Parts: sequence; C-alpha cells; structure tokens
Amino acid sequence: MKRVSVLIAILLSVVATGCASASPPTRATDEALVQRTPIARTVVVNCAFKQQTRPSSFILTCADAGDVLTDLHWLSWGSGAAFATGIEQINNCTPDCAAGKFISYPVLVDLWRAEPLPGHPGTSYFTRATRVYTNNRPPLYFCNGSHTCYPQTATFDLWR
Repeated sequence: MKRVSVLIAILLSVVATGCASASPPTRATDEALVQRTPIARTVVVNCAFKQQTRPSSFILTCADAGDVLTDLHWLSWGSGAAFATGIEQINNCTPDCAAGKFISYPVLVDLWRAEPLPGHPGTSYFTRATRVYTNNRPPLYFCNGSHTCYPQTATFDLWR
C-alpha cells in the first residue's frame, strides 16, 4: 500500500513538472503565431483611395459624383463578396449636369472578386460590382424620351 502511494506521488510529481515546463513554450508559440499572422480583411476602395468597410454611401463616378450609391444596408460582408440594399442616385443632367437634379432608384449591390490590396499585406479589396435595379431604372442619356435603355442588371469594374 505504501509502495502504491509512493508510486502515485512520483507519477503526479513527474506529470506536474512535465506540464509546468511544457505549457509556457506552447503558449509562447501560440502567441507568436497569432502575432505574426496578419488579420485578413476585405475592403472597398473609394474615389480618394481610402479603404472602407460597409460604407453607407459609395460614389460610382469619381469625376463628377453624378452617380452615387446611398442608404446602403449591408446584409453580409465577407472575404469573397458583400451584399447590400440601397438607393442609386443619378444626376439627370437636365438642362445640364451642373443644374441637374438627382433621381433615386432602388438597387441591390453585390461587391465581389476580392484581390490583394497592393502595399497592404493581409488586406483584400473588391474589384467588381454588380447592381440590380429592383423597381424603375434610369433612362440612358440620349435615349429619347421614356424608353428605358439601362439594363436591369449590370456588372462593372471598380477602380484599381
């Protein structure tokens, strides 16, 4: 009986010593891995080349801001795609773009084709967008009257 007690004490001592010496390096290794691994994130780049995540608005035409996505409500934002509902506001340029008024159209927006953002390790950015009009859609310039020339769904490149 005494022999069994001594054996149990020795085993517990060896196990406790082994655990104590094995734990810190494992924790240190885990912490080192976490610190060295960059956090992956996906953004969209705006006209000023600023990174944005889940923006509430986004300018599609940087030259004159005549086409803007507003009231964006993001249903999802992931590393491969992002989906939102919102309003596209397009300047009707009547009588000219400086004096035109913005007309609103409800849309669904899908950002996709994430690629690494140059100069920003661990960050990707969406390079393509698909827009779907959910109701009325704008007439294309020079389209004569009320004939709708815009497609209901359009995919386009975002600037790089």
